[in-house]
Amino acid sequence: MAQRAGPPPVSDGYDWAIRIDEESRVSSAILAYEVDGTDDQPLNFSCEQGGNRIFASISGGDPALRGIVLSSGPQSLRLPGTTEANEDEPPHFTSREIAGNSPFIRAFAANGWLRMTALGQTTGMTGTAAGKQAIKRFVEFCTR
Repeated sequence: MAQRAGPPPVSDGYDWAIRIDEESRVSSAILAYEVDGTDDQPLNFSCEQGGNRIFASISGGDPALRGIVLSSGPQSLRLPGTTEANEDEPPHFTSREIAGNSPFIRAFAANGWLRMTALGQTTGMTGTAAGKQAIKRFVEFCTR
């Protein structure tokens, strides 16, 4: 699959935001591409502090989703996963783990953007200056 190398434009209202939960036994973090103050969140990543394991998630997607492709610059990563669906909640896709030091994660942290392809649809997700800092903080949290 040919991927475009340059960053996609910043989408109006969307940005990367980090939330750290230090209340639990093990501190964890979520990095979400979202419209602030809404539940519009096409992709998020989660990890435990220093665990060097990151997971990608999509809520409300297609129940048939079994994998996504993420790319940032020349780095691309195929991520298989599973989608759980039940009557009470929208479908929820969770990827297999991504190593925190993988070439894709390093490129994503350096570039501040990615493209996600799911079921043939590609979505660009570029951070503002604040969003790019959130990405770097998230990767540092997950890997140190």
